Amino acid sequence: MQTRRRFVSQSATLASALAFPLIGGAQPKPLKVGVLHPVTGALAYSGQQCRLGAQLAIEDINAAGGIKSLGGAKLEALLGDAQSQPQAGAAEVEKMNEAGVSAIVGAYASAICLATTQAAAKYNLPHVVDVGVADQIVERGLKNTFRFGPGYRKSTEVAMANLLVLNKAAGNPAKTVMVIHEESLFGAGTAQLLARELPGYGFEVKEVVKHAN
Repeated sequence: MQTRRRFVSQSATLASALAFPLIGGAQPKPLKVGVLHPVTGALAYSGQQCRLGAQLAIEDINAAGGIKSLGGAKLEALLGDAQSQPQAGAAEVEKMNEAGVSAIVGAYASAICLATTQAAAKYNLPHVVDVGVADQIVERGLKNTFRFGPGYRKSTEVAMANLLVLNKAAGNPAKTVMVIHEESLFGAGTAQLLARELPGYGFEVKEVVKHAN
């Protein structure tokens, strides 16, 4: 009930902002956006790249005049560190919700995204997944969850189709496959799909080998 009241209140506030013109050219309040990535721990390098990309996008949007439909409101990044751990990412969502963010962008790794989108769903807080490719992220019926790109099912289908094209162009020399993958949700999920689907394309899967990140 508390979440519903808050959602209705936010909707009413937004409607009021759109219904009345800005008085005297006053600048509207900035819109807080949670930028959540693993910037420490095992995934720190990739997480830092994602954070930088989000910050550059926010700078570009603000430089171009902000959010036009909200009277030119500027975006304000609230940075969070998932510490390369799903539970840490979920804890950051709680903090961001308390700080009043309007949406969250992140959180790179599939396992972290599963946790952060679930945490954001409690507050009907929009969460845009930037990289996480596990299909479960967007197949759980969470209405607050969106994703920029396709999941690993689609990526695997495209990869196998191109493998066939390359193999045919070379005279079909490849007949057996070894699948080597890292142990994350992304790596394990992709390997499982490949091992299951490749025989249907005429390839014998000799072995599936997992390695640590």
